[in-house]
Amino acid sequence: MRIKKYWARPGGNRNVVKDTLKTILICGYVLLSPINYLLVFIHSLFGKKRSFKYEVSLCLIFKNEAKVLREWIEYHRLVGVDHFYLYNNFSEDDYMSVLAPYIEEGIVTLTEWPYKYAQVKAYQDCYQKAKHETHWLGYIDSDEFVNLLKDNDIKSYLNRYKAYPAVYLYWRMFGTSGMLNEPKEYLMTEQFTACWPWLCNVGKTFINNQYGKFKIVLHQHIAYMGLFPLFPIDDRRQFRPLLSNPLADLFNYSPRAVLNHYWSRSYEFYKYKDFERGDADSVDNIETKKTAGRFELHELNNSTRDYSIQRWLVLLKKRLG
Repeated sequence: MRIKKYWARPGGNRNVVKDTLKTILICGYVLLSPINYLLVFIHSLFGKKRSFKYEVSLCLIFKNEAKVLREWIEYHRLVGVDHFYLYNNFSEDDYMSVLAPYIEEGIVTLTEWPYKYAQVKAYQDCYQKAKHETHWLGYIDSDEFVNLLKDNDIKSYLNRYKAYPAVYLYWRMFGTSGMLNEPKEYLMTEQFTACWPWLCNVGKTFINNQYGKFKIVLHQHIAYMGLFPLFPIDDRRQFRPLLSNPLADLFNYSPRAVLNHYWSRSYEFYKYKDFERGDADSVDNIETKKTAGRFELHELNNSTRDYSIQRWLVLLKKRLG
């Protein structure tokens, strides 16, 4: 059963957009893109070049993720990430035993963040701390892994887009792979392989701190040259003026990289994260999630398998001992 092509909030209107809205969006994109390309060209000629302590860093806000933090950190170190800015948001597990060695080595900067529904504020705080320290700063979650499909190093991938203000990676959505319960010993990148056959038109952003002030929003980060906004590009070098782009044709798109989004993990974990742990960004209506078919909406789309990230698996297991 194929439910839908695009991302939509559960319980909302599942039509992509109405024809009139499509027309408005297309007009906006047509008008904004040439201006953005022109501003990028001007910045490449006159923008001040800075040096940084780190080339690539990640920002993460987490709660009760001790089980996967080491895999997440070591995998991204393996693909070339230099530093991690982590924000603990009310964790009750033993996350410090995992993070202490990385903090001591200077690989992780840990911030305690005891605020409810403050993910965007954590991102803003991270931006202020990191904008002079790291060239590229990616904002992703602990269930998201950067999957390089045509490069072996994230620095090489991002360097292709160094003229642009930000790079947007689309989600490859993964489901339970038939697992009711969380395995006691497992790697996320090994166990969960069932996924959607198309890319989700939502993803996350890496910002280029060679540019000036950024406006931080949840999935997308917008730079400004004076009063003019500069939007992220995907790796086709197409600007994305919208958080969720219903105009993007992602069926025949062969990206250089995606974000493997292990959205549910097991069914047991899905119930915990949606009905107990809650959202780091906003108050969730749990009853709406229970009745809107949220789980079925995602799970029944998982009609194919993707093992591409497992080319790193042996190297990752060696790092993890």
